[in-house]
Amino acid sequence: MWLYNTLNVLVTIAVIIAVFYLLFRLFVLKQGNEQVVLLPKRKTNFQVADMNFESITLFCDIPFVNKGRQNGTIMDLFPRHLLPQEQFDAVKVETWAMDNNRPRHDGYFEAVIIKPKKGGTIRVYVKLIGKSGNIREDLKEFPYMNIDIFYQVVGREDYHINKDRIRLNPADIQAALGH
Repeated sequence: MWLYNTLNVLVTIAVIIAVFYLLFRLFVLKQGNEQVVLLPKRKTNFQVADMNFESITLFCDIPFVNKGRQNGTIMDLFPRHLLPQEQFDAVKVETWAMDNNRPRHDGYFEAVIIKPKKGGTIRVYVKLIGKSGNIREDLKEFPYMNIDIFYQVVGREDYHINKDRIRLNPADIQAALGH
C-alpha cells in the first residue's frame, strides 16, 4: 500500500512539474525574441566622403530595424569586400562600418541596443586606393564589387550571426563623382 501511495505522490509531482514547465514555455513564447535585420534594399546611393588624386572614399547608409518583441543588441558588425585580384587588381580596397548615431573613425563598431519596433542606420565606408597613383585612371575598368555585411545579434537567446550583401557598381562610382 505504501508503494502505491508513494508512486501516486511521485506521479502527481511529475505532472505538476510538467504543467509548470509547459506554462513557463508558453510564457517565454509569448514574450518573443529580438529580430534585428538590415534593410540593404533601402540603402542610400554611394556618396563621396573624401577624394584626392590617389584615393576616393565612398559611403552609403543602410537602415536596420528590430522587428521582434524584445530588445536586441548588435554586438559586432563589419563589412567584407569581395574584389579578388584575379577580377580587378588596379585598386586596394578598405571597408569599415559604424552606427550613424555614434560615429567612430577608428574602425571599431560599438555595440548598439535596439528596442522593439525601432531601428537606426549604419554607415558603410569603402576606400579605393589606386595603385598607379591616379584613382580616376585606375577606376576606368572597375567591375562591380560585392560587400558582405556580417553582424552578430544577441537577445533573449544565444547570439546569432547574420549576413547581408550590398554591391558597388561602376555606375555608383560615376554617380558619386557627378558624371
